[in-house]
Amino acid sequence: MDPILLLSQALLLGFSLVGVATARPALLDDHLIRVGLCLAATFAGALVRPLWLVRFAKPLFALTLVLLIAVLFVGTGPAGEYRRWFSLGPVDLQPSELLKLVAIFYIAAYFHQRNLDQPILKVVAWLGLASVLVVVEPDVDGGILMVVLTGTMLLLIGVPWRRILALTALLAVLLMAFVTFMPGKFAYIPDRLEGMRLYLRGEADPGDEGYQATYAHRALLQAGPFGRGPGAEMQIPTGLTGLTSDLAAVPIVWATGWVGGAMLLTTLGLLLLRGFNIALHLEGTAAVVATGITSYLFFQTAFNLMGTLIYPIIGMPLPFVSYGGTLLLVAGF
Repeated sequence: MDPILLLSQALLLGFSLVGVATARPALLDDHLIRVGLCLAATFAGALVRPLWLVRFAKPLFALTLVLLIAVLFVGTGPAGEYRRWFSLGPVDLQPSELLKLVAIFYIAAYFHQRNLDQPILKVVAWLGLASVLVVVEPDVDGGILMVVLTGTMLLLIGVPWRRILALTALLAVLLMAFVTFMPGKFAYIPDRLEGMRLYLRGEADPGDEGYQATYAHRALLQAGPFGRGPGAEMQIPTGLTGLTSDLAAVPIVWATGWVGGAMLLTTLGLLLLRGFNIALHLEGTAAVVATGITSYLFFQTAFNLMGTLIYPIIGMPLPFVSYGGTLLLVAGF
């Protein structure tokens, strides 16, 4: 077990406790359980050889597809017709988060001891189907991340970029078709764009979609260099969500200040740099797996921070920091 990765993870989990205690104190007990499960997943993952998971990648991927289909019928979600996770007591099982990890091993297994000149339509078709199931939940953000992650892994493996671009364009057309022909499920997309318009014009009021970004940026500025202290009350308007998920960095900065925010970014950077450094010193399938996992963490972090610092058009939880059972288990493993 790499000590730098373990230290980075421990620091990020500590930041997550501060953030949840500040934004949603009532969730702290549940979050402590999830943090404990994350650490248990980390130590369990250290005992499992990556090549063993590659060997069983196909049945794991098939099981994940079954879960993605099942969640559309018996799953729950934040509101309305959303079907994103199974409620399992203190932890929610979200198949779309599990897919991000399983897809990495599936791609590694597909190219294990194979020629890169072989057709890639099969692997892209199956991953495309999984991405479409994520979009139907609806979770367009998760579908976008899957497309980006799949394309990046294929490119890093050595598949010609023209083939990747052509198949990515085809997949993008399929995703747009679902958005077009199932407008009821994706009504939140135009609402989100309208919120961005109100935010940019400075017209977002409490209750508007764009006020989430307004409130977040105001809190970041008001935190000051050293923050208001752990557990300092945030006057959160009714209905404002995301401060423990997509905007998880905001309550952390509110409590620890710009100095704490800089430490959070430094820790995330250290985790990612160490991950890529380890991947560079590996060979073959192990290198593919290490690169894929670190790329997943990188894109998830990048999308989250862009949403926090600019505007949350794409909502993504922050690895090891946001409140979420499956995310913590997947990232920890």
